[in-house]
Amino acid sequence: MGAQRRKQSGAAGIGALILAVALYVLFGPAGLEHGPSDGPPSQRVRETAAATGSESALRSAIRDRQSEVMITLEAEVVKVLPDDDEGSRHQRLLLVLDEPVGQVDTVLIAHNIDLAERVPCAEGERVTVRGQYEWNDKGGVIHWTHHDPKGWREGGWIEHRGVRYE
Repeated sequence: MGAQRRKQSGAAGIGALILAVALYVLFGPAGLEHGPSDGPPSQRVRETAAATGSESALRSAIRDRQSEVMITLEAEVVKVLPDDDEGSRHQRLLLVLDEPVGQVDTVLIAHNIDLAERVPCAEGERVTVRGQYEWNDKGGVIHWTHHDPKGWREGGWIEHRGVRYE
């Protein structure tokens, strides 16, 4: 019985090795590890030419229902929502767009406060946000507004009153 278990264990080990090599080939070192609850970085995260401080990149992503788009946005905090305490803790802010995109006039910010400092902002104040946009039918969410502790990807941030929280 012991020899059969060793044989099965060896086959499982070879299978795991093949899977690891395939993940490495497809995704590089990022495919071998599991990241925080925000998920491992994606090779598909797109940088748009318009993501230089205007909301044009965000407007295009909303209109085209795109996700995994790195954007930079300056906007007014219209609502400070209660923190999301399930899994990694996130400070939640609702930003109002200067101009609506169809029916969408706000976007949710989910700022991981297990990895970055809480942003001490209030309703009516403006912030500049750099993060990854994910489309949904409510206007979408911008997350990864913090450094990447594993160094896999460009980190995001939130600037408020001249201080950058990353």
